[in-house]
Parts: sequence; C-alpha cells; structure tokens
Amino acid sequence: MEINQMLSLSTAHVTKDASEWLDGQAKLTQNNEMHLITYPKGNYGWFIPLYDEMFDEEKTIPDSVLFVIGYAMGKGCQWIMFDHEIEPIDELPKYVW
Repeated sequence: MEINQMLSLSTAHVTKDASEWLDGQAKLTQNNEMHLITYPKGNYGWFIPLYDEMFDEEKTIPDSVLFVIGYAMGKGCQWIMFDHEIEPIDELPKYVW
C-alpha cells in the first residue's frame, strides 16, 4: 500500500497572476499541453502532484508557485492542495488579491 502526503495551503500563497496561470494549467492538463500538471479543486483551488522529474524540461512556472513547490518537496510531500478557505501559514509569503 502506498500513502502520499499532501500539503494543504491557502490560495493566498500564490500571486493573482499565478492563480490565473494555474487556472489555465488546469484546463491544459486535460489536453496534456500544460507546463505543470494541475487539477481544479472546485471553483477556488487546485491539486498539484509533485515528482522529481517535473523540472527535467524547461518550463515556465511562476516564482510564487515554484517557491511553494520547493517548500512542499522539502517537507516530503507528494501533492499540494490549494484552497481559498485554508488559513495562510507564516512560513510562506502571502499575497493579497
């Protein structure tokens, strides 16, 4: 049996531009044309799988998203869940939008 760790974070930990980019990535994931595998979480959030090969190719990922990915991978997580109802944490930058 395999159990994966998911870091649950507020959408406030990404910029407004990055949130719009993630919305676009979620749409492109359906066609396998994305830079970052992203699944929508309702109307206000995303699920992102984390894996070592995600940086093998040159990809354009917003800095605020990259920072959170590095944080989550450093904690040993395999997924990130962003949700607008989760309280922001002090360890990550917060953006008001």
